[in-house]
Amino acid sequence: MHRIPFVSFVLPVVLLVFGPPLYAADSSVSVSAMGTASVRPDMAEFQIRLIDTARTAKESTALTAKKYQAVQQALRSADVSAEDAVTQSFTVRQEWEWDNSKRRRVFKGYTTVHVLQVTVRKLADAGRVIDASVQAGADEIPVIGFVSSKHEEKRREALAKAVSSARKDAQVMAAEAGMSLGALLEMKTGTAPVYPLRDMVRDMAEKAVAASIPTEISPGDQDIRVSVYCRWSLVRKSR
Repeated sequence: MHRIPFVSFVLPVVLLVFGPPLYAADSSVSVSAMGTASVRPDMAEFQIRLIDTARTAKESTALTAKKYQAVQQALRSADVSAEDAVTQSFTVRQEWEWDNSKRRRVFKGYTTVHVLQVTVRKLADAGRVIDASVQAGADEIPVIGFVSSKHEEKRREALAKAVSSARKDAQVMAAEAGMSLGALLEMKTGTAPVYPLRDMVRDMAEKAVAASIPTEISPGDQDIRVSVYCRWSLVRKSR
């Protein structure tokens, strides 16, 4: 008498017990969103560059040091504190120039560059401070940036908008797939503030001083943008 192996009846049961579920446990939805908040600047920041070239390094640095003292004194008179006018960098470099007749480089001297970072905490005073710096001997004021004392408050407002937008998008996507949102699995953020810059500030100030007209600074509102990336688990809707 032929006997049927016992294992042939057990195998289907094993497959049913360990087969894949109807919905994967790690099903999730990922959404990226952006939040924006506007803020009006109430402070200004700019660089002052003091540049001098002389035959020796000693002469070059001495010229810049004299100019530095004059500019700092002008800034104090314009109500800018020493803490708001600090050295950002200081360099002394050799200057060489190509001489076509000699077919070689010719040493021209040493250039000292002293860069100050200036913060004006009352935006209305920015033009007056720039004029004072130029009159005292500032060689370059390449750009001016505008900031707000309420930046962090507005950044968090933009962040809240971004997260809310991400969640609403995720809910729509989940509902259309016949699911609902479960636990929040992941969340990341990045901030990209936009600061308008004004070029050729020194040129503006020099023309204003020559014409005895104060330099005027008029920035517009800034948009603070915050991006978020969120991922939620998906669960089957209960019936």
